[in-house]
Amino acid sequence: MDTNKFFSFPRIAMVMKREIMENWKTNLYRLIGIYAGFLLVMVFTMSKQAAYSDPQVAFQRYCSNVLGAFALIIGIFGFVYAANIMENMITKEKRIAFLMLPATMIEKFLARFLIVTVGLAVAVFVAASLAEITRYLLLPLFNVPETFHQSVLYNLLSMVSADGEQSYGGYVMNMSYQKWLGELCGWAFLVWLHSLYILGGSYWYKKPFFKTLGTLMLIFILCSVLSVHIVSWVGNDVMRSFAEWLEANFQWMTLNKLLSLGVAFFSAFTLFNWWLSYRLFTRSQVVKPKFRLL
Repeated sequence: MDTNKFFSFPRIAMVMKREIMENWKTNLYRLIGIYAGFLLVMVFTMSKQAAYSDPQVAFQRYCSNVLGAFALIIGIFGFVYAANIMENMITKEKRIAFLMLPATMIEKFLARFLIVTVGLAVAVFVAASLAEITRYLLLPLFNVPETFHQSVLYNLLSMVSADGEQSYGGYVMNMSYQKWLGELCGWAFLVWLHSLYILGGSYWYKKPFFKTLGTLMLIFILCSVLSVHIVSWVGNDVMRSFAEWLEANFQWMTLNKLLSLGVAFFSAFTLFNWWLSYRLFTRSQVVKPKFRLL
């Protein structure tokens, strides 16, 4: 196989095919986990919504609850997938097999990156479809209105798309802003958080999710304690003066500009985390040293 080229889609496809076939049991178990989570939400939430007098209101309320639970499940599994980006390097034998593949380092990293991102999207789609089919089969066991016999997934997609199309301004603390910009900033924050788990998974091969989660919690606690000590050391008068100075010199700053800065900030650090993850991967060795430097 030609490895002279820096980047080749056929080689990425080859690496992905090999990874999927080698780890089919793990992928199957995770698919079953997502499916079980979706199904439990659909089934156990269905009986609670039948008490509404209006069947359509009951179904819409049911879809809203399912949408929130689905978002939580997808978020948890998204971080788990991201943290396990280098699970194929957990043992010496697996590192030898993966590093010796006839592909460049960037192709191997992109293959793993696509597996934990696009692969998650495929798993979510398959699991949601299977959960929808199972819900249809279990409907006769529940005393629900006829409105519950329509597709839940279609209504969830309609709710998401309708919410996304509302690009008009909103209000937060009497400050107007573009709603689409606020949603974009929220998505940028989530992608940045996802990139932190990719970075953690590129450094820790064993139990990367819990190690990354513990590290982030420790950093958050340290920052909270440090901020409290800084405020107490500086004093309320200095902080009040600083707030008045900001208010006097930053009248041009609007909420839309703050959201734009947030999008730029999180996007830049997301790219940095991806680059740092790739740098860690390029320094991978068969015998992993205890302390690795960039």
